[in-house]
Amino acid sequence: MVGGGRSEAPGRKIMVVADPTQESAGALQYALSQAVVDNDELILFHVENPNSWQNTISMFLKKPGLMNSGPTSASAGPGAGAGATTSVEGSFGSGDVEFLEEMKSACKLCKPKLRVRFEKKAMAEGKDKASVILDQTKVLGIDVLIIGQRKSLSTILLG
Repeated sequence: MVGGGRSEAPGRKIMVVADPTQESAGALQYALSQAVVDNDELILFHVENPNSWQNTISMFLKKPGLMNSGPTSASAGPGAGAGATTSVEGSFGSGDVEFLEEMKSACKLCKPKLRVRFEKKAMAEGKDKASVILDQTKVLGIDVLIIGQRKSLSTILLG
């Protein structure tokens, strides 16, 4: 017990699989609005695939300073009180892993008291992404895992 005699319950470890896609942004938005509370720890987990064609293309297309061309939105101004709403969907760049910093900033903007960190792990030869994610949940002692979902047109129309 600290201070006023109240002891705070230990927070949960919540992992959101993070990549620069709409599905991942949707998962983060769900986590922030439905799953996490202030004493939880949110871990943004990204699986790097060194063999991905996207990594090769992004190395050629990446321009230094493109993602950081303006001031960051990590700190809310005085007008951004409790009634301020933010949307994390569609706010991520497709640079190397700058989107992790942007996701972390979005989390801090939505829930300033939330502990947020990110982890990166390279995909091992012969392992798939799902195996890497599940292995890491065991290593970190994750309580809740949130993964984005692709929606097909029929799912959207039919529910």
